[in-house]
Amino acid sequence: MSATATGVHPRRKPPEMRRGELAAAAGRIAIADGLAQVTAKRVSEAVGVSPGLITHYFPTADDLAAAAFAAAAEAQRARYKSHAAEIASDATSELRLFLHDAIAPEHDVVALLWLDAWRESPRRPALQGEVIRQMEVDLSDLTELLTRGQAAGEFTSDDCGASAMRILAMIDGTFGQSAVRTAVAGTSRLNYPVVTESLLRTTEHELGLASGTLASQ
Repeated sequence: MSATATGVHPRRKPPEMRRGELAAAAGRIAIADGLAQVTAKRVSEAVGVSPGLITHYFPTADDLAAAAFAAAAEAQRARYKSHAAEIASDATSELRLFLHDAIAPEHDVVALLWLDAWRESPRRPALQGEVIRQMEVDLSDLTELLTRGQAAGEFTSDDCGASAMRILAMIDGTFGQSAVRTAVAGTSRLNYPVVTESLLRTTEHELGLASGTLASQ
């Protein structure tokens, strides 16, 4: 006998759980196809609910894009933190992992999402606010890592917050390669490995580390 026939209806998911489910689905669409493809129709089809439920939680396209970006950025951050907790033994090894993770070709889809979000932000206030919030989280996390490393005698910096900001700005500057990496791989003039090597060497100089400390191991 069905639940309906007995008068028993499936329990609705709590609002925050449902909202998180919808945002996560929107985030996966954003990663795969870009923010422009994050629509109430696409999300409803992915989750198996009506488009009206999407607009109930995210009244505007801007709200939905902001939620999608937040979900994707937070999922990537959570994956990195879980990996770092497993293999990083000190602040230096964690910083090395952070840098190589940020510029790894397999994470080009994340870099492309950030480029997409930055481009769309001037026209989407909610998305712009979320982009700023996620940037502030990254800055806070990296500042905490540098502060921890300095307290342990691994790094030297006059201002860990300023050092973190400079490092993140350099990482942001490498994201452009994510859009053309395959196309320029065989060229001799557009040598992006030189740029990423500069990121590592400049970070070593910023934190008083010996040359080569942040190279892959």
